[in-house]
Amino acid sequence: MAEGRKSKPRPRPTRPIGLSGEGAPSKANSPPEKHELGWFIPSPLSNRLHQKSALGKPIDGGIILTEEEVMFCHWHRHVPLTDSWVDERVAENPNFVYKSVAYDVVRSAGEKVVPIDGRWLRWSRESHPSKGDAEAEVKWSIVKDDFDIDELLNWTKSLAEKGLKAEIAIVDDEMDVTMYRLSIIEPKGNLTPATKDEHPRLGIEHLSRKFLRKEELDWINGIQNPVTDLFSELNSRGLLMRPGFKYGCRWRVYSTPVEEDHAPWLMQMEEDAPSNWEGVCLSVRLAEGVNKGWVIAIKRGAWNFLVISRHLPGR
Repeated sequence: MAEGRKSKPRPRPTRPIGLSGEGAPSKANSPPEKHELGWFIPSPLSNRLHQKSALGKPIDGGIILTEEEVMFCHWHRHVPLTDSWVDERVAENPNFVYKSVAYDVVRSAGEKVVPIDGRWLRWSRESHPSKGDAEAEVKWSIVKDDFDIDELLNWTKSLAEKGLKAEIAIVDDEMDVTMYRLSIIEPKGNLTPATKDEHPRLGIEHLSRKFLRKEELDWINGIQNPVTDLFSELNSRGLLMRPGFKYGCRWRVYSTPVEEDHAPWLMQMEEDAPSNWEGVCLSVRLAEGVNKGWVIAIKRGAWNFLVISRHLPGR
């Protein structure tokens, strides 16, 4: 039996309901009150929550919290809940727990994540909504949810145009959260593009001869299909494609000769991409385990290259 690593597994938070006595205020806070806009916290507590941590939306006499902010304040700011509050929220929305856990994690490093019109906008821990613009927009999802490429591509593009990063928190069946950052790249290399007649870098040397792969032969012979279309695009960018079988993808994509450096990217075509976040997690983890970026090639008029990478809050 393999002994495995000697280090102990990290403790997994269980996020119990109920206040801890550690760091509790001398005078107990009151539970949030139902309000037509959300959940109301009066001053002076509201002042500390908003001014220091950017929690809540200010109104006369206090702030309005969303449900996920209420849970964060319960776990970290000694805000009590009535006995039935959590049960009522779960009855109203089965995904309430997942959303609250995701929100807790994206704020875990002291960053300020502010719900605004149904979106979560993130400021760094050193900043505040009153001092500058947001750095990122954060979405959350459950691991079994569909991996909607069009939605994610359009979202990432629209945020990039506004100077915002795209981040997503995925909650798994253990209530653990893995965060990802999405970005659009323009992969380029320094290789001379192959031509139909001159293609010295294509093929594999073996048995004192060169063996060309099917997509290479199809491209040379002018066969038109999505694979040769992408092959042609990457070739024109000075890149070299080699099989990605060992890495669970279409190609390893090199920006330099194979013998000079490792491939910086593992590329998957949209048609071969995972259907849910479980598959994405596996692909990204494998790619980053060998120091490569996981890229999905998406044809929407022109080719788009979407990179998904793991992200740790606060870094």
